Amino acid sequence: MAILAVEEAATSDAGFVARRRRKLCAAGAALVALLLSGCEADQADQDGYFPLGPGESLGELRQQAAQALDRYDKAAAAAGPSASVDVSPPPWDAYNTPPGFAIQAAKGDPAATRMTVTFTGAVRPATEPCGIDYVAEAVESARAIVVIVLSQNHASGETCTLVGAERTADVNLAQPLGQRAVLEVQQGQPVPVERAPITK
Repeated sequence: MAILAVEEAATSDAGFVARRRRKLCAAGAALVALLLSGCEADQADQDGYFPLGPGESLGELRQQAAQALDRYDKAAAAAGPSASVDVSPPPWDAYNTPPGFAIQAAKGDPAATRMTVTFTGAVRPATEPCGIDYVAEAVESARAIVVIVLSQNHASGETCTLVGAERTADVNLAQPLGQRAVLEVQQGQPVPVERAPITK
């Protein structure tokens, strides 16, 4: 009986543990990406931003975002208008993590076409050694928004510590935020959204 109770408790907590593991792996991957992005000056796009690691492209990241939107839109259509949407993420491989920064939260006025996202990033801005600046772009559907965060380093080749801090970036939207879900790009999972005016 005691073994059965332990197995049932472990089964009920398995989803929580899996979600927690994905979040920790995503945060670790983001920090590693911060460190590595400064070493590849030739990967910068025309604006000087370093969106991904070596061998990856912004086009690949946009395609990944479009796939996340497709999964969400299908799950939302299957769930119906009043049900909560449960999106199955693609398989997670800690040794081959999906590219991109995983945002943790978003805030925006439902009637506005701008929102702010929060994520783990470098402690300092790009004007300081080992600092990084961030910008974000949105890939949108009628039901959801996937946010891609791009980074610009202080300098390439710097040796920096893997210390992270809460950072934010503003995102311009093609349509008002409304009641759409906001998804992180790595696994396409919804993040908490505070629907309120942004004050800065």
